[in-house]
Amino acid sequence: MYSQLDPKITDEARNFGFKAVKDDFVANFLKATLPEKRLRKGEIENLEYFKQNLDNKPIKKRKLKESKRKSLTSRERRKLKLFDIPKEGHKFETYLPMHDLWKEYMKQTLGLTDKSKPFDQYNCESILKADFHGCFLTDQVKCIPKKGSVFMFEIDGHYITLYGNNFCCQPVLRSTHKFKPKKYVAI
Repeated sequence: MYSQLDPKITDEARNFGFKAVKDDFVANFLKATLPEKRLRKGEIENLEYFKQNLDNKPIKKRKLKESKRKSLTSRERRKLKLFDIPKEGHKFETYLPMHDLWKEYMKQTLGLTDKSKPFDQYNCESILKADFHGCFLTDQVKCIPKKGSVFMFEIDGHYITLYGNNFCCQPVLRSTHKFKPKKYVAI
């Protein structure tokens, strides 16, 4: 850290009665004052490259305020009954606008908005990845086995065939899955 003094100055210092310091003062001072953990890390050897604050206290880190939650937890939503549909919402007429939105969504998904292009259902993977909320279904609850079944629906005169084997996995997995094109097999 410090450069050596001229030999003339050290000779004059001896004349005044000063003793020569054999060991490095800073290194000895740090050994006496620094905790053992910091000595083990080898900070004394790196004094040429790092600044060591001896007088100043270390700055304490400010504690960050806990961010306030902006949304409700699932338990709070259930207590508030946000997922319960009121009896007025059980009417069929309330879902008719949703069906119109679904028809527009399917037209865009299948590319039926452009009338110049012919529709080819075999090259359209987006049918299996589409969302069917709003599709017209009968209000009878039936348990239909998907495996080995063939489903058909109609949009503006276009009949679309879906194979039940492609519906056997979860909807989330269907949206990321790549399906192989199949030809229609008469059953």
